[in-house]
Amino acid sequence: IGEVQLFSGFQLDRKATLFALSLVFLLLVVINGLFKFYINTYKGRLGERMLRRIRFDLVDRVLRFPPFYFKRVKSAEVATMVKDEVEPLGGFIGDAFVQPVLLGGQALTAMLFIVVQNFWLGMIAAVIVVIQIALIPRMRRRLIVLGRERQLTARALSGRVGEIVDGIGAVHVHDTSNYERADIAARLGLIFKIRFDLYQWKFMVKFLNNFLAQVTPFLFYMIGGYLVIQGRLDVGQLVAVIGAYKDLPGPMKELIDWDQARQDIQVKYQQVVEQFTAESLIAPRIGALTIDDPDPMTKPLSAISLSIADDGGAMLLDRISLQIKPGETVALVSTATGGAEALAEAFARLNWPHSGRIASGADDLLELPESVTGRRMSYASSDAFLFQA
Repeated sequence: IGEVQLFSGFQLDRKATLFALSLVFLLLVVINGLFKFYINTYKGRLGERMLRRIRFDLVDRVLRFPPFYFKRVKSAEVATMVKDEVEPLGGFIGDAFVQPVLLGGQALTAMLFIVVQNFWLGMIAAVIVVIQIALIPRMRRRLIVLGRERQLTARALSGRVGEIVDGIGAVHVHDTSNYERADIAARLGLIFKIRFDLYQWKFMVKFLNNFLAQVTPFLFYMIGGYLVIQGRLDVGQLVAVIGAYKDLPGPMKELIDWDQARQDIQVKYQQVVEQFTAESLIAPRIGALTIDDPDPMTKPLSAISLSIADDGGAMLLDRISLQIKPGETVALVSTATGGAEALAEAFARLNWPHSGRIASGADDLLELPESVTGRRMSYASSDAFLFQA
């Protein structure tokens, strides 16, 4: 058929070969560094974009919470969850897929090399690895539970301190300062107990993991040495097995740490979901962006069989009906605990009806977009709040 020679190669002497191989090594080092640079950069980019999306969605849900929800939560807790408690989620997203593939590949390579050198030593290493994978993550779940308890108690402590600061006048007027001290001391004692249990369990898991990691070399020395004495294993193979095993505990430990981080992130995500889950969320269309100015509200405002209850369930308004026509000036007179303010808040959509409805003409006021009520109605309450620019 014939022979076609496209390239005959390079003819290099010993010095040229040395320099050529050194340059190839340097080139591969540069390529490997660029590859890691690319992977790490895009891992961080992915994590930050996911964190940005999570925080935006959480704030969006805060803006859609019904008014009564804010009477049950503290603003500091919500702000802390948006700012701090979702921070680890962004850092984990980038490693969620890359880390197990990379570390699993390293561990599998070392394990296959050991099996190739000697099947039984490979099986010993595999059994210890299986025990580590099955036992250590199961024990670390207790650490996650304790960490969650510590987080919840610390959050409750923060909320309690905020209540003391906000109500410091009432504390001094009613002589409850010693009660507050006792309550804070009890909370701090509970946090101490949880953290102490956390330390004990943490170092127990660490001790067991280190013990299992050192048992394998012990078995290699004992069983492998016996096989060498019996002439069933070469000394070079035993040395190669021991050398290969030194590369195995590192990836396995990092894989176990990755699994713990995954479980921890899962628990934190569930906490965030529970905290930001509320019934009767305001529909997205109510707060939809509108550029054009709405038409003026020319229809009368009406309360139709309106009932409003306070936080304890006591009725502030009980099936009242009234109508305010455009251009009318109406004054509502009541006691401090009466329903005048509740009615005004109902017209401002700050207090939702227990029964009945608020209407603008034939339209339910709660169904109108905020672009209409926010631009065509004004409400000045006794509690003014100024936002920072």
